[in-house]
Amino acid sequence: MKKILIIEDDTVLRENTAEFVKGQNFEVFIAEDGLVGVQQTLKHLPDLILCDISMPNMNGYDFYKTIKQIKATSVIPLVFFSAKTESEDIRAGMQLGADDYITKPFNLFELLKVINTRLAKYEALEQINNEKFQALIDHPTLGIYIYQNNKFLFYNNSLAKIFGYEYDDFSSINLEKLLDNKHCNKTEILNDFDRCLKASKGSISLKFEAIHKTSNTVFIELFGSIITYKGHTSIAGNVVKLNTKTASPFKFKKTEETASKLSNRELQVLELICKGKSTLETSKILFLGQRTIETYRANLLEKTNSKNIAELIMHSIRNGLIVIE
Repeated sequence: MKKILIIEDDTVLRENTAEFVKGQNFEVFIAEDGLVGVQQTLKHLPDLILCDISMPNMNGYDFYKTIKQIKATSVIPLVFFSAKTESEDIRAGMQLGADDYITKPFNLFELLKVINTRLAKYEALEQINNEKFQALIDHPTLGIYIYQNNKFLFYNNSLAKIFGYEYDDFSSINLEKLLDNKHCNKTEILNDFDRCLKASKGSISLKFEAIHKTSNTVFIELFGSIITYKGHTSIAGNVVKLNTKTASPFKFKKTEETASKLSNRELQVLELICKGKSTLETSKILFLGQRTIETYRANLLEKTNSKNIAELIMHSIRNGLIVIE
């Protein structure tokens, strides 16, 4: 059953709307202002929010700005409704990113039509994103993993194949088993992972020789960023096989679509991120300060709706910004 949150300071309108929507086989929650609305949103994570604009304590605009800053609630679709009909108010709501706008007084069946339309659109977008993510997981050469305490909690078939294993056999393999001090500094690499996990932020980018199942070595390039997985700090990222110790398999491709969304400098920083360059290395290459590079990295994360560098690289692959040779 889909969950709907109604935020409205008019008690009669709030109760009548809630009763009607509940009668249409929705689970309904209510709030009398934006502050209570934030609490209800975090508590119930509704599938759709109906929100008035003019309210005490916190108005609809400030409510929407608040939930957009929270990762868990930032993608929930929202419909504004208000007695205001001026074009400026409608435009202000839509510019914030609202999914729709309905003016009061409204017909309840018209409201129901808006609810069903927005839920259907959101489900369609969610399905597309799920398909894109599944396509990324099924990438023939890009290894995907989630790491925690020397174990791969999640991995795809490509990651196992990079190291010469079948998918089921790889479940017993930990990171330490893939490292050998004869070919790489095992202690340093494990410490890099531990430092990244203990810091609970940041990312990791490494190139090293790993042990193949055949006991030969394989050159790999590994990227990872901090995430929370099943309530625990973990590292999620990707692994690619290199033909040589230095050659990167990533080839950057600039498109008209990305050029319209990203500045030339952001594209330059993105290309270097995808090639595994650190903030310090990027700053030296582009002759910019490290804080400036961090700002560009933050902008890239925001513009691509990525939570971390690993997701940014995955986004770039999904959308054809970079290809794996």
